[in-house]
Amino acid sequence: MRRFSVVFAYVLAVVIVGVAAGCATPKYPEGVYAEVTTNRGLIVLQLEFEKTPMTVANFIGLAEGTIKNSAVPFGTPYFEGTKWHRVVPGHVIQTGIAKGSKEGGPGYKFPNEIHPELNHDQAGMVNMANKGPHTNGSQWCIMLGNRSYLDGDYSVFGHVHQGMDIVFSIVQGDEIQAIKIVRRGKAAENFRPTTESFQRMVDDATARVKEDDAKRKQTEEETIAKNWPKAVSGGNGLKYIVLHEGTGERAAAGARLKLSYSGKTLGGTAFVSTAEAGKPYWGDKPEPFEYVVGSTHVTPGFDASVAQMKKGEKRLLIVPADQGYGSPGFYAKEVKGEKRFHVSPDTILVYEVELVEMPRNQKK
Repeated sequence: MRRFSVVFAYVLAVVIVGVAAGCATPKYPEGVYAEVTTNRGLIVLQLEFEKTPMTVANFIGLAEGTIKNSAVPFGTPYFEGTKWHRVVPGHVIQTGIAKGSKEGGPGYKFPNEIHPELNHDQAGMVNMANKGPHTNGSQWCIMLGNRSYLDGDYSVFGHVHQGMDIVFSIVQGDEIQAIKIVRRGKAAENFRPTTESFQRMVDDATARVKEDDAKRKQTEEETIAKNWPKAVSGGNGLKYIVLHEGTGERAAAGARLKLSYSGKTLGGTAFVSTAEAGKPYWGDKPEPFEYVVGSTHVTPGFDASVAQMKKGEKRLLIVPADQGYGSPGFYAKEVKGEKRFHVSPDTILVYEVELVEMPRNQKK
């Protein structure tokens, strides 16, 4: 009888320990998860390893120390001790700079990985931060609201599975104490990135980007040639058509002008000038704005062309991406209740600019 009691007690202890162990790690559905332990509490991310394998491989490889990088020694969990260095209420919380690193990244970059079923339409979506297309590294964000205007420009690779209350409680300077990758199911168990497997993904993606960029450039050139066959070169890739001749001399540096413009991208997004230093926004009617030659800056291509215009002149400008808003793109201030206006990175701009007024003391 005593032996039975001892055996029963042992079995009961094993069961209790097993139950306790099971409670320590929640039983998730099949997939790959990241348990992000912060000083505020636990955030659980579900990672889209099948839809965005390269981006998830990067995240897991850094988290588990299986991808070589220049910020921390190989084998070291990259994200331990990282800070939430950027917190913008209603927008994002951002992290991913290795503790003690001055570079801000892992010492390499990899291309965007955009999946049509993954977007920024709600709080809790997880994306990669970057400094322009195909410059992803180690920094990542969690959305704090609908940020759908970012779709197509940033790689979404997961969402918050658990812990949105913790996400909303994060403040700048809070810390990630640890990240544990949890795998459920055969496919998830087999997803174990290495430096070599990740690099193969990057090489394949880079080749696709190069091919896609060449096709896009050809399509853009054909579109410009078809729609504006009379456009002439203005240097540095700029093209223009004088729609209405102006009079007098060109404005000198420092001259104060009144300008207005309407514009669009080759993709058809329309915009107009605003009175706030000529920044673009939605609308049908352009607002005149004061422009000081040499001091006011709209875009490099716009500024260079305005310096060549005369009073009353109306000119169509075709501004290449590197003379426009370049890789950063442009994001207007948010207006409550309105979709945020933005110009995506590497976008060609087409302006119709009118020099409305010259200073009275300007020579004629």
